[in-house]
Amino acid sequence: MKKMFFALLLISTISNAQYRFRYDKLFMEAGVGLAVPLTQLSPSGKDKPLSLVHGQGGFRYMFTENVGVMGLLSFDQFNEGIKKSDQLIGSAELCYNLGNLIEMSRSTGGQFGLLVHAGAGAGVMSSQYFNRDKIGVLMVGARPYVFINEKVSFFADLTYKSTLSQKIYYNGNLIGKDITGSNLGLTFGFMVALGQNRFHADSAY
Repeated sequence: MKKMFFALLLISTISNAQYRFRYDKLFMEAGVGLAVPLTQLSPSGKDKPLSLVHGQGGFRYMFTENVGVMGLLSFDQFNEGIKKSDQLIGSAELCYNLGNLIEMSRSTGGQFGLLVHAGAGAGVMSSQYFNRDKIGVLMVGARPYVFINEKVSFFADLTYKSTLSQKIYYNGNLIGKDITGSNLGLTFGFMVALGQNRFHADSAY
């Protein structure tokens, strides 16, 4: 009788474990927001260009419940009166589910989570003075999110971007030489888990 009991317990444990680790790992996301230049605003430094036209979209794949990669395409248009500059960046980043480490999901009843991410990107800046300035970017950010249902989450993402080389001020004026720049972006959007499983990587913990 005891052997039968332990056998049933073992089968149940294995079945639950197998079911538990069947979760969706691929996410699609899209968001809009704003971005604020921190350096290289204008030649005088007195202008205050701001990107109210900010959008991004892409995909995230989680290798485990904690570690994954994220590929994003983002666009910003920085305006200062009639002056403006456009910035288009494609990036690849590593991401970590910090919410699992600090047990945020467990302590909030499975409602909230927190991702941190860092990586690099490449793209172009343009204005009326320079049509195509190739740039490289390093970035780091944090993303708290809240579950709406079993597949969809709403997020707010704060990302710092450091431009390795740019020839255009954020207000559109030409610098004429390669310098570094930086901006801070705030994005609000939705993440959708792609797949047929009941759980996804962000909720599997």
